Amino acid sequence: MSFNQKVTELLKSKHMTKAELAKAAGIPYTTLDSMLKRDSDSARLASVFKIAEHLGVTVEELVFDTAPEDRGIILNDSEKTLINDFRKLDNRGKSTVFNTLSYELTFRAQSERERSKQRALRKIAVYESPAAAGSALPLLSEDYNVIYSDQAPVEASFGIKISGDSMEPEIANGSVAWVKKQETLDTGDIGIFILNGESLCKKLDAGNGKCRLVSLNPKYRPIKILSTDNLRVVGKVLI
Repeated sequence: MSFNQKVTELLKSKHMTKAELAKAAGIPYTTLDSMLKRDSDSARLASVFKIAEHLGVTVEELVFDTAPEDRGIILNDSEKTLINDFRKLDNRGKSTVFNTLSYELTFRAQSERERSKQRALRKIAVYESPAAAGSALPLLSEDYNVIYSDQAPVEASFGIKISGDSMEPEIANGSVAWVKKQETLDTGDIGIFILNGESLCKKLDAGNGKCRLVSLNPKYRPIKILSTDNLRVVGKVLI
């Protein structure tokens, strides 16, 4: 079958006209029509392929003025071999390759999403012993879990479970408070305190020689800090 016949058959199978092919390929219609009418073009094409084969290059490299990389096409020897082997397959084999390729691309995309998600997560300790009046001192225990979280602020040193509703509505019972470890707070800051050996999550109200630990829930009375009390700041709660 000649070049002309092959193109004609392909046009029929794809329900295309010569004009549509010329427009899609970016070739003047007169040029395409002339190629199809001249039998000598088949011989020329065959010769081009033979020349390229013996020179160890692709037809594209031989015919086009621009380098493959300039056209966005960079094929190494392995890729060229794969393409040649693919062309030798029947329809069943080609379908198998396409299905495998689709699966591998989907798997790669999913893996990349998981890696991106992992990169967004922070590894941080969360103390399980809750910070509230009367509870055990959590920071001197080993009662914590190391978790990966996308909720922890960058400046957070650790997280701690909150027990009770004394800091609602800002901090709910059972939620995790993210804490930046520091030894001092400004008045109005919410922090984790150690008062006489007990851990508390409260707001600091200090000034004029007085100090109180205040709950956000108005049903709880402020805790006045006396000179005989032992109070230590563990860190600032990040809200």
